[in-house]
Amino acid sequence: MTTVRRFWIEFDPQECPDVRFRQGVGVSGFDVRDCLSMVADLLGDRQLPPVRRITADISLAGPLPVSRHYLGVSVWRGVWYPPVNLATGPTRNVDRRGAPFDYPTPVTRSRPRRASETVCAKATWWDEIPHVDNLLWPLVNMHRAENVRGMRSSAPVLRDACAKDSTYGDMVREALDFMIAWRPTPDEWFDPTETRFADQQDLDDYLRAFRDYLFGTRPEPIYPPGSEPLSPEDAVRQTLGRLVFTRPGAIDARGVEALSPDAEPHPPQNE
Repeated sequence: MTTVRRFWIEFDPQECPDVRFRQGVGVSGFDVRDCLSMVADLLGDRQLPPVRRITADISLAGPLPVSRHYLGVSVWRGVWYPPVNLATGPTRNVDRRGAPFDYPTPVTRSRPRRASETVCAKATWWDEIPHVDNLLWPLVNMHRAENVRGMRSSAPVLRDACAKDSTYGDMVREALDFMIAWRPTPDEWFDPTETRFADQQDLDDYLRAFRDYLFGTRPEPIYPPGSEPLSPEDAVRQTLGRLVFTRPGAIDARGVEALSPDAEPHPPQNE
């Protein structure tokens, strides 16, 4: 199967007939002509405006002239800014009749950097995940070491939310597909979650099981290390450790105003 690439296409804003495209268009497709044909299809009978610049393999972690909160799913073939493909899903048909033959040579970016490749890298692998700013809980925070025991109760809630809201579910599913395809190493996974997996296969199985639980027929996800339920004895110790003990309040003497628990008693006057 041919892999789609992300392109950022900038048109001449003075001749752009659709105001949505004046800041630029984000499209994922097989090549430039494929992407331009999908934009031309959105314009209907109007002519595609002159193309000023095309950036290939654009990183979503880098600066964009638009807010990343309003992106579609960039791993789908289709237009992800404006977020057209959130409503249409991935584009299946290929029709290049609306694409011009002459356009600027694309400026090719290097492949997205992984955090482990260079100490000075500002971009991290999870910055590349589509909609990561809106999906931090299901993609990162739910899997953090401090939250792993709570995952047993929060995972069913997330599954129900994905089933009830198809748009949200599509975003979570495609983001998980991106993560599974990326294959973060155990060290990269530990970076944002502080949860350690023994080897790559264990982490791969964990991510696939999580996706199949949310969107497939798997009855239970694979819970991360450290999520085992507490023994009754440990549960009692944890409960006692959370209790806050305060010293009792002073016993009020007759004729003395009521005292708060932290107030020092004062003897009545004239005694």
